[in-house]
Amino acid sequence: MKKLHIKITAEMDIPDDWEVVEHPAGIQVLKIGDKFVDIDIAPVATTSLEEDATWTDKDEGLINMVLEALTEMDSELTIQLRH
Repeated sequence: MKKLHIKITAEMDIPDDWEVVEHPAGIQVLKIGDKFVDIDIAPVATTSLEEDATWTDKDEGLINMVLEALTEMDSELTIQLRH
């Protein structure tokens, strides 16, 4: 068995009324209106070697196998205000 480390960094331009809040579930989420959005890993797959391949999460068996291998995950959301 091997250990795979994944580092994902993302940056989004968001409207001023979106907020980062602590959800009662104990995680940081985006609050957009009356909805809460968790940013999470979402594996997608393809069988195509084509440059414009279509990537989907429709192979539930494969996607579940990948997600079941996930032993730890953490995310940190911060908002940087621009002046």
